[in-house]
Amino acid sequence: MNSKTPYESPRQRVWNAIRKNREEFTISLVAEEGNMKYDSARDFITGLRKAGILKEVRRDKKPYTSSHIDIIVYKLAKDFGYTAPSVDRKGNLLTPRPVNRAMWNTLRITQQPVNAHELAALSSNDENPVSVDTADRYLRLLHEAGYLKITQEAHHAVKKAKYKLLPHMNTGPKPPQIQRVKHVFDPNTNQVMFAERPELEEELKHGTILGEFNA
Repeated sequence: MNSKTPYESPRQRVWNAIRKNREEFTISLVAEEGNMKYDSARDFITGLRKAGILKEVRRDKKPYTSSHIDIIVYKLAKDFGYTAPSVDRKGNLLTPRPVNRAMWNTLRITQQPVNAHELAALSSNDENPVSVDTADRYLRLLHEAGYLKITQEAHHAVKKAKYKLLPHMNTGPKPPQIQRVKHVFDPNTNQVMFAERPELEEELKHGTILGEFNA
């Protein structure tokens, strides 16, 4: 699969709805406008609130019911701009893994064919070493997503294949996001570039949140 169709993640759609209704909104409102499962939207908003990005305005009694559950009304306290902040449920702001950024920068800067051993060596530093296995998986997934071409085939397990970044796929400074289900999303172009599983689009459409790939 190499869809290259414009795509907004469920969290991005909910974030758009939050910014649109910045003065006052509920989880139900932004979940509906963002076409995301309520539970997933609640988890996202919980993280945003704990990070100080959202604030609780008030609690309203649920109408036409004897339930003691209140409807919580939120407002946007810190606007991060168009791109949705990456947070976990504890309110920790997440950033792309340093090794992914380092490998992507290496491919962009060198513009030379590299194998997994070379990419790992060129991208490593004392604080963030890159293993050969991590580099090998990164190269193979970017190749599947259409970013790289093979300039030298692998020879069994002894010799790793060499890959080169295609000039037109040097999309920008942000590293493509490799996620646990082998799904590649490019934040520079806001496009899904590759998904190994054909049912992934349905999962994304219905609000499944995917964690970032950890090699």
